[in-house]
Amino acid sequence: MAMSEPLVKHAYETEKKAASSYLDGLKLIKGQGLKYTKVEEIVLRIAVDTVIHKHLMEAILNAQKELGKISEGPIEELKEVELSPEQKALVKRFAEMHLEIEKDMIQTYQKMAEKMTHPLFKGIAEALVENEREHHRLLAELIAKYKE
Repeated sequence: MAMSEPLVKHAYETEKKAASSYLDGLKLIKGQGLKYTKVEEIVLRIAVDTVIHKHLMEAILNAQKELGKISEGPIEELKEVELSPEQKALVKRFAEMHLEIEKDMIQTYQKMAEKMTHPLFKGIAEALVENEREHHRLLAELIAKYKE
């Protein structure tokens, strides 16, 4: 995770400068009487995408910072441990509670994906649906494993 942080920072800074430049360029284009032309349309499209890229990189940086406080990175190997009946019940209740949250998020991201018009937003929402489905599957496995 941390190894990609310099790349994400670089991308963020570059997109930030580019977004500013594109937006300034749009003002110049409009000021030169090129409003509602193909040139303006192309620059506007790139400017919109660049603003989105900038904010996505900023979000990734923020997520990496937060994740750095709670985890060293992906878990390589899950250990099997014997749980007491109380621990099993606790894990099962916890998973059941969160299963509903994941179900809600699957539905929410599906609706977002249907309504999003920008391809980047639509793609992110679709990827989040798949990620939430994976969470749902993992929680369902825990529930099945720790049934009484």
